[in-house]
Amino acid sequence: MPRASARRAGAAIAALAALALSLACGETRRAVGEECLRNDDCLSGFCSARACAGAPVLVGTPSSPPAGTRDDGGGAAEDAGKDAPADAPGG
Repeated sequence: MPRASARRAGAAIAALAALALSLACGETRRAVGEECLRNDDCLSGFCSARACAGAPVLVGTPSSPPAGTRDDGGGAAEDAGKDAPADAPGG
């Protein structure tokens, strides 16, 4: 009988270790609207006023600089009609 109880104890310990390992590898970050303390606490990466918030909307990105600042020879918006023929509408 001592061997059977030792095997049960070993199986229980192994089951507890597997459960603890599976919980340790789970996702601990929270969804939008849930409570947070740091940006790392949120799936979105943004904690605002102790609540997870969605990522802010970006108006301009580095891949789309304002007109006239690119190196492709583009000019400012007021220069757009300078090269238009004189008989063009609006010119």
